[in-house]
Amino acid sequence: MLLTIQDPNFKMEADRAIFEFCPSVTELDYVEHGADNIIALVNKEFVFRFPRNEDAAKRLAYETAILQKVGASLDIVNVPKLLKVHNRPLYTVASYIEGEHLSGKQIQSLTEIEQTAIGSAVAQFVDKLNRSISSLEVQRLRMQAGVDRLTDPWPAYFQRLFVQTRLPNEQLRPVVEHYYQLWQANLQQEQNTLTIHDDLNPNNLLFLGPKLNGVVDFSDVNVGSIESEFRKLYVMGDIVLRSAIETYASLTQIQANYEHIKTWAIMQELARFTDRLARQQTETFLFHFARENLRNWVPNFPL
Repeated sequence: MLLTIQDPNFKMEADRAIFEFCPSVTELDYVEHGADNIIALVNKEFVFRFPRNEDAAKRLAYETAILQKVGASLDIVNVPKLLKVHNRPLYTVASYIEGEHLSGKQIQSLTEIEQTAIGSAVAQFVDKLNRSISSLEVQRLRMQAGVDRLTDPWPAYFQRLFVQTRLPNEQLRPVVEHYYQLWQANLQQEQNTLTIHDDLNPNNLLFLGPKLNGVVDFSDVNVGSIESEFRKLYVMGDIVLRSAIETYASLTQIQANYEHIKTWAIMQELARFTDRLARQQTETFLFHFARENLRNWVPNFPL
């Protein structure tokens, strides 16, 4: 049973759930632009998540299971602390984490000391996450929640976009072929058995001033390599990324490969760019973001 935004009684039922949990509501804001959940922020103290549809409900159930397993172990930064899980209808209540999002460019504008601290904090968080739950348990929980069937794994996703589907512009072919082959070769050398957050982009990081205060959205936790985990740090700049690599190596004796991380970052943006170009979604923010990154990262990017 789901309570979704399409339900004409959604706000009334959601409000009822909120006031039952917190009778003294002085501030209530609904955030409805997320892909998976309608979020209600209550008194800057509680965060309610209502899934939009059945697939979103599976992801929320999976995220709930992950947080119940690892939440107490992740003490480097704040992560959502579950206060209530309601099953019929499905919604969750978590603690509010104070902070704001910084873009990659904003992070790069911080001092070198501040950027270094961010990279170090991310690496410590990643190490704690990997140690807090085994890859076998992650795979079991993903299968149990049914989230494995919602998205293709990276090899299948890249193969579908770059091999099985005609490219939307032939000028992309040399770039796609070069980086796809490079990524395949790199993958054979990476340790792909780590528990990873898999979405450490700036939108999932919360900052108090220049300090990393929280990490959110555990619905993509998966099994992969440290190079794939660090791919989204590439957009935050060399200082953050190299600090994360250095700190992670000191904690684990695993040396992440900088060039592999760069290839992961380029592959993800190539996929984002190619997919939206094929769908003619060229006015979207993500298309322009991907194109800007590719023009900065790939010599003589053709488009």
